Amino acid sequence: MSLPDFLLETSRVLIGLGLAVFVGVPLVWLVGRMTRGENEEKRKIFLGGEKKEEKNRIFLEWEEKGEEREKLGRGRFVAAGGLLLGLLLEVQVMGSALPPRHVWRAGVLFLLVASLVSSVMIVLPRERYYREKSLTFEENLRQPWVSRADAARRRAAIIDLYGFLLALAAIVLG
Repeated sequence: MSLPDFLLETSRVLIGLGLAVFVGVPLVWLVGRMTRGENEEKRKIFLGGEKKEEKNRIFLEWEEKGEEREKLGRGRFVAAGGLLLGLLLEVQVMGSALPPRHVWRAGVLFLLVASLVSSVMIVLPRERYYREKSLTFEENLRQPWVSRADAARRRAAIIDLYGFLLALAAIVLG
């Protein structure tokens, strides 16, 4: 196997692993939520109530707390790095012989990485700041800061949904 062939295969593996993280994790979460939903329905009927928080969940609002969310964030960063490296290797090896379909996929992958950066480096730190700020106030003054943090969390979830759809588009173009 020649070096260009090896680099091309490496780029395909890196892109595939990156897309597996961006598509696989939300799908596993959704399947888990759907299968767990049946048990929760039975529990709600048994307990005779429904939690308001459960109704207001957004599509990709992760349920992990603290350390688990950080691990997922690190995994997404590694996946984004793999996508970017794989994309650069593919463009470097194939050069101008890159098919138009791969050019479109490269654009979609760039938008996917940009959405991750926007979510993790802009929106989520803002949410963290609002949550920390709300803890410094008394109970009656916290509500505006908590509502700002919730709005930032919803914005991050929408950006994550956008990234999920871009990852699916990259697979289709793939």
